[in-house]
Amino acid sequence: MARVLVVGAGLAGLSVAMEASVRGHHVVVLEKRSTIGGRASSESRDGFPIGYGPHFLLKKGPLHQLVRKVSKVKPSALPLRPHRLEIIGTGMMQPRKPMMDAALYRRAVKAHDPEHPAIQASDHFASWGLNDETRSRALLKSKLLVLKEGWSGLVGRLAVTLDEVGIPIETGANVVKVENHKVHLADGRHVETDVIILACGYGQAKKLIPDLPEVSFVTASTIDVALDATPLGDRHGILDMEGSMAIFDMKQIHPGIAPAGSLLSAAHFGEGKGEKRLAALSQFMDERAPGWKSHILHERQQKNVKIAPRSDRIPCGFARKSGVLLAGAWVESDHILSDGVVEVSRKAAEHIGKMPLQQ
Repeated sequence: MARVLVVGAGLAGLSVAMEASVRGHHVVVLEKRSTIGGRASSESRDGFPIGYGPHFLLKKGPLHQLVRKVSKVKPSALPLRPHRLEIIGTGMMQPRKPMMDAALYRRAVKAHDPEHPAIQASDHFASWGLNDETRSRALLKSKLLVLKEGWSGLVGRLAVTLDEVGIPIETGANVVKVENHKVHLADGRHVETDVIILACGYGQAKKLIPDLPEVSFVTASTIDVALDATPLGDRHGILDMEGSMAIFDMKQIHPGIAPAGSLLSAAHFGEGKGEKRLAALSQFMDERAPGWKSHILHERQQKNVKIAPRSDRIPCGFARKSGVLLAGAWVESDHILSDGVVEVSRKAAEHIGKMPLQQ
């Protein structure tokens, strides 16, 4: 059994802590913020879970399997439907009429034909510009899911599981330096351990281990708003291929996610400065969700959110000689996004037994 110190209590930190605990290790989690969850968290305001942009769970992916494994109550999830997604300049992603268009769509989906506009849009938006075929096919087959409880509920399920098995999570614990088998905190404390797992995001990990390779990210600007109106009607979302912008009504996808009205989650991803992206996204919403600004109940905007690495990811054991493992979406995995986070967490937990322990 090894002493394992996990830095970060976002999705990566919570999942790697659980995986390490299952393997019999003694685990402690440190989080510099006052709350856990990281970018996977959301804030409940009058029953509306206001998050950081749209999140969709891959059905039977690593994260979905993990949630089902730790949950005593099966999570309620409903899929994003292609026939209720509008592509600007094309029409609905899955046309119902005329019959010829519907037939052509079915053939394109079966062959995953990259020339068909629905496939192009699915490739682009299912993985936020990364063109991941697994997630694209999942969207086309109604296997990208929205959780009724939001992503904060998902994080809550993991946190409850950690509490039940006795894994302590200390918030307000800012790690400022890492060396062989020891972390230094901003409050002057020093903690010795056998294995350190950095699950704190690439930016903070780079500060702690400066020789980490450079990683470039797909970045986005997001707007999340609770409204007392339904400007998208019964559509699940509107997609703009040319501008790499999308608006989703999470309540239309899962009616149980909010008490009334609509919960719009919009994202603009790609190059450029956050201010310009955010302004363009707001204008897009003005055009496609007319009047939304007059019906705002609650709102959250983010100028720059790192979605996923666009360059090569870093091996989990890059700094293993120093007693450090890495976890997160920016670490090598066969999966991407949240599923990559969970898959890497499993790999990191498996690596612990192979690590040099403190002498």
